[in-house]
Amino acid sequence: MVDTRSAEFTRYAADLKRQFSSLLKDLRSSVPSFHGRYNGHMLSEQTIASQAAYFAAMLYDPNNVSPEVSPVTTRLEEEVAAQLGRMIGYDVETSWGHLTSGGTLANFEALWIARNILYHPVAVALAARDLGLNVPVSLPDGSIGRIDQLELWKLLNITTSSSLDLWDQLWASAPIREVAMALRNRSLATLGYQDYTRSLASEFGDPLSPGVVLTSATGHYSWEKILRALGVGSNQLVLVPVDSRCRMDSQALWELIVSLTAARTPIMACVSVCGTTEEGAIDPLAEILSVRQRAELELGVTFHIHSDACYGGYAASITRGVDGSRQTPQEIRAAVGCPSWPADNLVKSICALEDADSVAIDPHKLGYVPYPAGAFLLKDKRGRELVAIDPPYLSLEKQSQVSERPVIGRFIFEGSKPGASAAAVWMSHKTIPLDIGGHGRLIGTTALAAHRFHAELGNADFRPFRVIRLPEPDLNIICFLVAHDQLDVCAVNELNEGIYAELSTGRETAPDYMITRTRLTSPAYDGAIGPLLSSLGRSAKTYWLEHGDEGLVVLRATIMNPFASELKPDHVAGLIDAVRQAAHRVIATATQRASFGNSPTSKLLETTLA
Repeated sequence: MVDTRSAEFTRYAADLKRQFSSLLKDLRSSVPSFHGRYNGHMLSEQTIASQAAYFAAMLYDPNNVSPEVSPVTTRLEEEVAAQLGRMIGYDVETSWGHLTSGGTLANFEALWIARNILYHPVAVALAARDLGLNVPVSLPDGSIGRIDQLELWKLLNITTSSSLDLWDQLWASAPIREVAMALRNRSLATLGYQDYTRSLASEFGDPLSPGVVLTSATGHYSWEKILRALGVGSNQLVLVPVDSRCRMDSQALWELIVSLTAARTPIMACVSVCGTTEEGAIDPLAEILSVRQRAELELGVTFHIHSDACYGGYAASITRGVDGSRQTPQEIRAAVGCPSWPADNLVKSICALEDADSVAIDPHKLGYVPYPAGAFLLKDKRGRELVAIDPPYLSLEKQSQVSERPVIGRFIFEGSKPGASAAAVWMSHKTIPLDIGGHGRLIGTTALAAHRFHAELGNADFRPFRVIRLPEPDLNIICFLVAHDQLDVCAVNELNEGIYAELSTGRETAPDYMITRTRLTSPAYDGAIGPLLSSLGRSAKTYWLEHGDEGLVVLRATIMNPFASELKPDHVAGLIDAVRQAAHRVIATATQRASFGNSPTSKLLETTLA
């Protein structure tokens, strides 16, 4: 015990006060994401409920990997998973979920499980041969096969539910320890790709064909990291073209599946995005599910469907009435107060989350809670057993003895996770329900402000410039660029980079408004770039053919503040004016310099608009 009257304690207290004051001073330079003037990244003020709960639970420092060390916050995390599951339409009795550090890890776990589900029938077939068992399996076309007699291609095209049924059937067909040993000797998770490929070449006379992962061309960059980390390889990531609204093209998806089937390339998973990072676009998930159903019936091919709803997942709250019932598009539009948003097809895509095999949602984005708080949801909780770290026979032999709350650490990638996050999300959901009158109202107000910004941006007087907009947003992210008829595309890119520099962090004097920017590149955005190139003129099409990989710089405003249209001053009008003034400052700066830059297009920008 330290004597509080001692000189040592006095020095320590003075030093603590001095260092803390220094920290508070430094923190004043942080990004003001809480303010209506900030429209940059996916950041905003958190709910008071989540902040209070985070502070309270943080003091207990619970680690939510086991109820033994976090009995309260582990229970809260289970309730949070159930809340999110009900919101999207999962059956909470048969589904499962938990919180993660963020969307990247949630997506990682989704593909981790999807990969093991894909190769599980192969392991069961080989284990059944080893044990001399006859295990029936349902095939995608509805027929029944004998697992140990199927060729490798058919084993790699068993539906998720049938693959997990095999798990149950195999354990019921032989002594637990024998099944455990047979599976361990035959599973990809144990052997790894090198030994597994050799084993399959020996057993089937056919090496393991590299499985691919399909994702929208607008998918998050973390998917490449995930495939590398899992050992699948980033070359196995296949991008599906997008349409003019930056949504996955379902017809292009079908054509890609037909091509992969002809080459006998198994599809590990298809990732649909609900709220892309750059544009907030929502892929047509209902159509994507229909494409898979068609593939099962016509081609005998199937795959796991995951929804990366890290950003847009909370939009599902607009589809729920206060009693939990699904709302029609007309009812939602009436509640939101917008005759055009959300469109019927958008509501259909959001409601289709209930049929995805897994979903990732980030509460620390449109859930308005502190970092770190991602969430992973699995429609059929049996899938988690395929990544459990302890021998399967332990969980089966002790099933009658174990708690209804198993140690979550068995099934997840993280070994440590803050219980404070679970408390924050739980409290926020309790005080702002996940329905149209609660959280849906927050989402709706941001969408209204975004649509207002999009409309007024198109009507604003930017002369001598003009604004070229991407289509109306699915959620609350607006992308656009500032152009001039006498500038080529390279100069337009530099102009918009300059506007971004004027309205971003890192400046000595913080700008009045903050936005971000991104680049639309080829071939990812070929489906969406056409209208933009037409607006930029004929030379733009030539530029795209020659320099499409360099991309087109577009400005990006993320309107997450629910009060953006209600605050005074009017921040929607203020942001438009800030963009206009920034464009003029870029040109003024260019004319004052001997050279705007080193490229010929920089010279053109300087001399043309001087």
